[in-house]
Amino acid sequence: MHRSVRKYFAAGISFVGLMAALACLPAAAADDAVVTADKAAAAALTNGDKVAANKWLDPDFSWIDSEGIMWAKEDAFRGGLKPLIAAGDDVKITEHKYGKSVVWIQWNKDNNYSARFWVKRPTGWKLLHTTEIASMPKRDFKTVEPTYDIPCNNPCKAVPYKPISPGEKASLDEWQTQESSQANWEVHVADNLDQRVVSTYGGASPSKADRIIGMNKRKAANADAPKVGAAPALWIRTWDFGDAVVMVSVQPTYGDKAYWSSRVLAPNESGLWQMMESYHNYILASPVMTATPNQPDLK
Repeated sequence: MHRSVRKYFAAGISFVGLMAALACLPAAAADDAVVTADKAAAAALTNGDKVAANKWLDPDFSWIDSEGIMWAKEDAFRGGLKPLIAAGDDVKITEHKYGKSVVWIQWNKDNNYSARFWVKRPTGWKLLHTTEIASMPKRDFKTVEPTYDIPCNNPCKAVPYKPISPGEKASLDEWQTQESSQANWEVHVADNLDQRVVSTYGGASPSKADRIIGMNKRKAANADAPKVGAAPALWIRTWDFGDAVVMVSVQPTYGDKAYWSSRVLAPNESGLWQMMESYHNYILASPVMTATPNQPDLK
């Protein structure tokens, strides 16, 4: 067969394979451009089709797998990563839009979750970040409860990150306030009942109202327990799209393992920046993190 003929024949086979994969994907009632792009990207990654996938992947694309390992785009291709959730009719797709430039899409099947963060670039919609969780009902290790107060220095007062743009500054300021107390958390977490934290240990959390009830019960049952601040941030990166910010950070939990946080922050109707989406993807290879008492307070 002539070389040029072989080339077009191979391309035809690749196209047919991609179309077959797309045909197996769950159909939404009215797929918009981003959902359609998401299905195409998922099919390309499932087939290991780098050329087709590169059409959709952002230059800053990163992928956190279910072991809590972060992969850059080229490394994900080199490692032959495949999506955690395969296409099928029993996959539930959830889409949330923030402003004009950020769309968050979740695939869920049984105890597996995948969140994909799509962003509007001058060249069109691109997949910026994906994080995947194979949730477990409980931890397979022992946590260590602190026996002394741990103030919220990091992230409430300082983080290893310098916001530059107005959106970065506004979202960071409100997120730090959110982390400072339960009362502030209640104000700065979106009221949307679909908004929830998805965690490696426990899966999807209940609604915000139910989470507040649980917090109050634990507080009443442990009134004499030490006061422990929010999980600190060791690394943060954000992407500002004006009316929404995508944030990825690494946070060790006192007495627990470290995890990746993948979030969308955006202003609500009154202009208050809130946490809209959040995935806690635990790093399975992380040791249990501890803290030492009597550390100096950050001013």
